[in-house]
Amino acid sequence: MTSLKHTLRLAVLAVATATMTAGVGVTVLKPAVAQSGITIFGGVDSEYRLRYLIDRNMPRSQDSRYYLQVTRSQIPRDVISLEIEYPESFTEQRGRLDLNAIQLRQGDWRGGEVIPVARLEWIPEERRIEIIPESPIPANTSFVIVMDNVRNPNRYGYHFFNLNMMYQGDVIERYVGTWPLELGVD
Repeated sequence: MTSLKHTLRLAVLAVATATMTAGVGVTVLKPAVAQSGITIFGGVDSEYRLRYLIDRNMPRSQDSRYYLQVTRSQIPRDVISLEIEYPESFTEQRGRLDLNAIQLRQGDWRGGEVIPVARLEWIPEERRIEIIPESPIPANTSFVIVMDNVRNPNRYGYHFFNLNMMYQGDVIERYVGTWPLELGVD
């Protein structure tokens, strides 16, 4: 695998060098964050990669549980709303979320005490879930978004779930990071 990666990297450098010497400009684009599948070059930058745990992570599992972690370093101010975006490939491969089985929990790992939620809304046509806690989540604290009764997609793959949060005093949500979920591992 290392030799294949090295060979591909050399091939890309050779094409870029040949193009630049021919006087043609080269534009390097970063891949879109919300994607699934195998990434040869790139992926989620380490500063935006969020941690997660998954229970019962098999293809087509009807009762998987995702623990999507958010650490204190990602919460510089009080949080008043969260938005989770998931890729189209998740539902195309028959993955399914249970809106009634989503919780916010204080702490890390699998979480502790439940954080009360005022509103939880699923917008399937936009592939996103909005969560508004009853009271703002304090700055510099860790929490976990627990998604239970998840039906995993039919096949193995990476599914990138993005997190946007609105902080106290903001008028728009900000991108916080991405959970690169490796789903369907036997």
